[in-house]
Amino acid sequence: MTTFTKLTLGLLATSSIAFAGVEAHWDYGQHGPEHWGHFSETCEKGKEQSPINIQTEKTLQLDKSYTVKLSEAYDGVSTVIDNGHSLKVTPHDAGYITLHGKDYKLQQFHFHGMSEHTIDGRRYNAVMHMVHSAKDGSIAVVAVLFEVGEENPALAKILNADGSVKVNPNDLLPEDTDHYYHYKGSFTTPPCTENVQWYIFKDTVNISKAQLKKLRKYYTNNERPTQPLNKRVVQTK
Repeated sequence: MTTFTKLTLGLLATSSIAFAGVEAHWDYGQHGPEHWGHFSETCEKGKEQSPINIQTEKTLQLDKSYTVKLSEAYDGVSTVIDNGHSLKVTPHDAGYITLHGKDYKLQQFHFHGMSEHTIDGRRYNAVMHMVHSAKDGSIAVVAVLFEVGEENPALAKILNADGSVKVNPNDLLPEDTDHYYHYKGSFTTPPCTENVQWYIFKDTVNISKAQLKKLRKYYTNNERPTQPLNKRVVQTK
């Protein structure tokens, strides 16, 4: 991983400023999304920000060069922490995805109490963001949407973990991973770094009502509002 990538991923968890004379960390409350421009100018002035509302009728057929191949299998131990913004899982040596013939290593995945992206205005019950980086610093994020249904065994391991867990990220993916939306956006938290390749699966995975309640005990409303699409297009496969 490059120094740039390490710095960018680190800033995701540590961005802070001297806010009104007192050091403050961004959050979803007093120093929430409407104030994130104080932490990073890109959050306020960037033209390719995430999340967005995906209007399915306006999507275009996926350019085949943006087809993503998943190799997320991992049977090692991951660290589980509450990072102050979400529940975050960090594998010690995880799998990867391949895009443009380049491998992007899975660095971490984390959860939001509701989905950040919306599909035709619909916000899903929860979402998992899988953050990947290539050796040159390129970033790609894979989003998995949750809908209330049966208990999710893989998610149960994470919610019941005490600092570490052995869970295969493959077990958290939807059954259909061949169909998704793709567009170029940004991190959804400061520093709101742009040029991030986003993949949002169309198929969803289950989360039980009890699991959703437990997940939301960590954070409620830890979702950034949708951002303008501007001149971008969303592709679909």
